[in-house]
Amino acid sequence: MTFNSLPLFPQIIEAIELCGYHRLTPVQEQVLPLALARHDLIACAQTGTGKTAAYAIPLLQHLMNNRTPEHHVNHTLSALVITPTRELAIQVADNITQYSQVTELKTLAVYGGANINPQRKALGAGVDVLVATPGRLFDLLGQGAVDLSCIDTFIIDEADRMLDLGFVKDIERIKKLLNGQHCCQLFSATYSPAVEQLAQQMLNQPKRVNIKASQQPSTIEQWIYPVDKRRKAELLAELVGRNNWRQVLVFVSTKESAELLLKELRLDGLKGAVFHGDKTQGARNRALELFKSGELRVLVATDVAARGLDIEALPLVINIELPFAAEDYVHRIGRTGRAGLPGKAISLVSRNDEAMMTEIEALIGERIRRQVQPGYEEGAPLPERYRQLAVEPKPKRAYKDNKRGNAKRPSTKRSSTKHPSAKNGGTSQRTTKRR
Repeated sequence: MTFNSLPLFPQIIEAIELCGYHRLTPVQEQVLPLALARHDLIACAQTGTGKTAAYAIPLLQHLMNNRTPEHHVNHTLSALVITPTRELAIQVADNITQYSQVTELKTLAVYGGANINPQRKALGAGVDVLVATPGRLFDLLGQGAVDLSCIDTFIIDEADRMLDLGFVKDIERIKKLLNGQHCCQLFSATYSPAVEQLAQQMLNQPKRVNIKASQQPSTIEQWIYPVDKRRKAELLAELVGRNNWRQVLVFVSTKESAELLLKELRLDGLKGAVFHGDKTQGARNRALELFKSGELRVLVATDVAARGLDIEALPLVINIELPFAAEDYVHRIGRTGRAGLPGKAISLVSRNDEAMMTEIEALIGERIRRQVQPGYEEGAPLPERYRQLAVEPKPKRAYKDNKRGNAKRPSTKRSSTKHPSAKNGGTSQRTTKRR
C-alpha cells in the first residue's frame, strides 16, 4: 500500500514524499486506517518500524480537517504526545515537523534538562502539537504556561518504558485535564500484561494492533561473541580496529561502566564520547552530533539512548554489557536496521551473562548465532598482563606533607606496546599493564 492511496490532504502527501516515504510499513498499514477513523487503539511493533509516522500522519490529517480561522491565527494547542525521554521527545517533534513541513501547523518539544523560559515563550507564541516529557509538562502546568483543556488527541509513545519509569500516575493526571471527548492511543515496542492493563485503564473500546517480530522483515543481523568478562573492552577495541568500523554505538549498563570503557578505548587510540544521564543535555547533543558527522568512531551509551536516538543508517550496535531487562535489548538493537536498512548487532557475552541472554532469546523467539573469537573465549589462557595483575601488588605511593600541602606525586609514566586496534588508522599506545 502507498501513501497516495490514503485519504490525506495533498500537503501531507507532499511532505511525506519529501521525506522519501512511499510504501507503508506493516504497522502503518494496520494503524493508519484505524487512527484516521479516530479509534482509541493500542499498537505494538518493534522499534524502527515506523510507529511515529503511524500516529503522526493521522494526527496531522485530523488537525487539517478541523482547522478554523481561529486556529489558523492562534495555533490553539490540540494534540499532546507524551514520551519517556527528552531524546525521544526531540526526535518525535522533528519527525512531526517534517511530516507537516508544507502546512502551517506548528510542533514544539518540551523536556527537562533545558532552560524552561524559551519553551514557555514558544508555547505563548502558539502551538498545534505539543511533544512533552511528563516532568517538564507538569512544570509548565504549575506555572500556568500551558492549558490542556482543548486537546482532543492524546498519544502515549513508548508506553512500556512509561510503565518501567513509573509514569502511570502522571499519565492519569494528564488525562483528566484533557477535553472529555479526546481520542487516546498507546504505542509500544513490546507487549506485556502491564501494557494491556494500561490500555484498559486509558482507552475506550480500543482497537488492537500487534505486529510480532515474525511478521516483520528482519533487517538486523544478530551475533553473540563469547568472551572472558575481563577482556570485553580489549575485544571491542580489536574488533573496531581490525574491521575499520567507523561508526559504532556501544551499550553498557551503568554510567560508571561508560566512563571506564571510554578511558580504555582512548588508550587504544579510538576517538569516542559517552552518552548518559549525568551529562547535560547540551553535552549529550554535542556528542551525538559529532558521532553522526563521523568525527567520533564510538559512542558509549547507557539505556538512556536505547529509545529516541534516530541515527541515519547506523551500521552497528554492540552490547558490552547486557541490559537489566530483556525488553531493553530490543530497543538497543533497534537503533540499527531502521527504515528497512540493514544493520548488525553484536553482544559480547560472558558466562555471567548467559541467564539474561536466555531471557532475551525467549523474548525475541529465536536463538542468536554464536561466533567464537580465538583467544577471547571463556577459559582461554589470559595474556601475561592479566596474570601479572593477578599476582603483583599495587605499588605503594608515599606522599609527604609539606607546609603548602602540594607535594609532588611519584611519576606514573606508562611503558607502551602496540595494540591490534592501532591497525587501519588507529594510533594507540596501550599500557603493558591494564589498569
